[in-house]
Amino acid sequence: MAKYKVVARAKDSKCPLVKVGDPIVIENNMLNLKESKNVCVVALSAIQYSLFMMSKAKDPKDFGRDQVYTLQCPDPDTRVIYEITRKVMED
Repeated sequence: MAKYKVVARAKDSKCPLVKVGDPIVIENNMLNLKESKNVCVVALSAIQYSLFMMSKAKDPKDFGRDQVYTLQCPDPDTRVIYEITRKVMED
């Protein structure tokens, strides 16, 4: 089974701590702290299922997702829109 590197990259941000381009990187169910930047627990809690699913799904369409899609952090004052992508690490 393939393993995926899943990246949630800030596409738009009103948060003073999360800048456009900041990534949250998941590899094989683990948060890659070396490649991730400014991981917000509110955003992570809101998108963690999608990140997990993208790291496991053979086809994201089975879960109603495309290979690339967007999700929003639920905090209305500092909302950040993340673009979620994945790439195969190994088969």
